Amino acid sequence: MKTLTNYMRTPATDNLRSKSIFELSDEELRERLRPTAEQVTQEIWAKNGYITYYDPAICPDTLHMIHEYRDRKELVRIDPSGTVHLVKIL
Repeated sequence: MKTLTNYMRTPATDNLRSKSIFELSDEELRERLRPTAEQVTQEIWAKNGYITYYDPAICPDTLHMIHEYRDRKELVRIDPSGTVHLVKIL
């Protein structure tokens, strides 16, 4: 009997799932985690939340982070007490 899972899986997906995460290349690991990351992102944005991450191309140092909302990105600075300060909207 075929289930939805059987129809959704492809040989490439099966191959990535059969390997240990420690055996995957960076690209394979990204591909394996992509569906989960996209789902989490959509759930957060549906609640009007944001995702925080560090982007070395934009952030001048490790005290700066990116807050990504559904409709915009903000460069923020986090002071030593943990307070977030808006630097600019990207």
